[in-house]
Amino acid sequence: MFTEDHIFLKIPGKNQKEVLRSLAKLAFQLGVVSSTDDLLQDYLDREQESTTGFGWGVSIPHTKSDDVLRASVLFGRTEQPIEWHSLDGDPVNTIISLLVPASESDEHLHLLAALSRKLSHPDFVQRLKTGSRKEIYQLISQTIGE
Repeated sequence: MFTEDHIFLKIPGKNQKEVLRSLAKLAFQLGVVSSTDDLLQDYLDREQESTTGFGWGVSIPHTKSDDVLRASVLFGRTEQPIEWHSLDGDPVNTIISLLVPASESDEHLHLLAALSRKLSHPDFVQRLKTGSRKEIYQLISQTIGE
């Protein structure tokens, strides 16, 4: 579900849509989804419902879709702060994407709840923003119970 290969320390993109497109391409290259375009549309549809900008510069774009082949978590940092319409109004530079097959609603809720709890701790957020690939892997793996 989450490996060090799922960590991208420089996600390209100058706006939210470009960053989400980059994430969709990476998910496709990892074999997590069957279509880059479909995942991008899933991301955009979710953002229309309400922002995934959690606060403190973190976003959790997520989808539960038939396009997702296996439950996965992707982590990334953007090259620059990105306007995301976050709950606190701050731009985003740290992203945790949750991708879950449509048939796995329980897994989707488990992942979202576990991450949301940890993201309320400033020290956890700071470690995600500055940590090495290995540190990020350990933090997220422990959080999601892998």
